Amino acid sequence: IVSISDDYKRTTLKFAVNKNEIRYPARLINNVWVPPKQTVTVPVSVELSSAQVLFRPSFKLQQQSPVVMLNSALTIHHHTSFISLHNPTTYSYSLPKGIILGTTTIPTLFFKRNSTTDHQIVHKNINNLIRHIGNPELQDRVKTLLNPYAKLFDTSKLTVASNVTPHAIKTLDHPPPVSKPYYSTPSKQEEMYKIVQELLHFGLIRPSDSPYAAPALL
Repeated sequence: IVSISDDYKRTTLKFAVNKNEIRYPARLINNVWVPPKQTVTVPVSVELSSAQVLFRPSFKLQQQSPVVMLNSALTIHHHTSFISLHNPTTYSYSLPKGIILGTTTIPTLFFKRNSTTDHQIVHKNINNLIRHIGNPELQDRVKTLLNPYAKLFDTSKLTVASNVTPHAIKTLDHPPPVSKPYYSTPSKQEEMYKIVQELLHFGLIRPSDSPYAAPALL
């Protein structure tokens, strides 16, 4: 839900969720040999010609091999993209051609457009947003930048956003999300510990007192 406040008036936009998510496997194009304690970038094939997608590593592969992969955003061009593999062990590890490293999904977010725009309301809303700018010349420059996006400032009609990506975390009155623990090798646990300590050192994350707290890498 998105809320827009204008003086004493508040407009709320509700997001409609489409749970029909399509997953496309990411397959290794070549045989790969990952040296110990190193990270390599490998090409993968996806059944999409060109797209911006989200990659999620294979849970089964993560359990069966020491190779570490992270959730990431990928750019697909001519059915090809690239994924980073990290080998935290002291020995080399190989992956065969054609193995599925994970799945990709298209994060689609679009708006249902209205056929007409109330330019009077658009003009009023834009003026209210820039009235705090004291320099008239700067006001005109900002207005010029906002005018091409006039549709976003038309609050006369409800604009519903449709998101095909289902929400993974329930935000209503719900107990903390839980999942069964899965096996992790000592080398993976050590690598995860080093990453968490580095994030703590640079202030990117902070310790939590919650009994449900666990490190999460996106």
